[in-house]
Amino acid sequence: MTVPVVLLLSLCAAGVEKPRLVMLELSPGAGVEASLTAPLTEAATGEVQRAGFFEVISSRDLQSLLGLERQKALLGCADEAAKNCMTELSGALGARFVMSGTLARLGEAWQLTLTTLDSQKAQPLGRATRLARSLENLRAMLPYAVAEATGTPLPAPPSRALPYTLIGVGVAGVVFGVVWGALHLSQEQQLASVLEAAGSTPGVLATRSTYQAQLRLLETQRWVALGAVLAGAASFIVGLVLMPGDGNSASLAVVPTFNGLGLAGGFP
Repeated sequence: MTVPVVLLLSLCAAGVEKPRLVMLELSPGAGVEASLTAPLTEAATGEVQRAGFFEVISSRDLQSLLGLERQKALLGCADEAAKNCMTELSGALGARFVMSGTLARLGEAWQLTLTTLDSQKAQPLGRATRLARSLENLRAMLPYAVAEATGTPLPAPPSRALPYTLIGVGVAGVVFGVVWGALHLSQEQQLASVLEAAGSTPGVLATRSTYQAQLRLLETQRWVALGAVLAGAASFIVGLVLMPGDGNSASLAVVPTFNGLGLAGGFP
């Protein structure tokens, strides 16, 4: 997989014309309507274009460049002749690479499979499989799936500075609230002890205003401790929610099988 990456990088660095890549319409797999594949095909095409390693011919471009009957003949190949069809298609458009894929439904999960064929070598350049519980999550994984399928460098991971900061602040807030609350309870116990001792030892009590001031201070400390714990917990939760996925981690889901339930997933 290293050679294609080095080749593509050297071509871009030298200003040489980018290799062409034909993006075919994703095929609907089990449990998927054909209308659902078009938006994901356009999104995948956009990701290939955004990476900048290929000159992309989209599935819509195919409709303009090829006649309808010719397109059907090239795309309606039997499985055993798929490689020959891909080679003929890429040759007709002057494109070396052809990306195809399938969108399928596995129980409650969505599975996307992408494959890029090198027509000159008649072998795959790369393959990628991603599994998600929603099409939105699957869409977020597209940059990584496209990079893996085309043998190009993975996109830079999104910054995690803010989520880590929120998590750190949240942990610090909870710890502060717990410690402050423990001190508050200790002071309450001390005040209770003083008041209890005053019942058997006349003359040891301070003025009424002194105890009122202490009670107000303890009340303030109680709310400060509670507020710190709640704010810390909220910050921690928000940090976890905002933590971006790398799109390249193992993905698992429980799917129904003939014998019950099973695990399905895509791994890096």
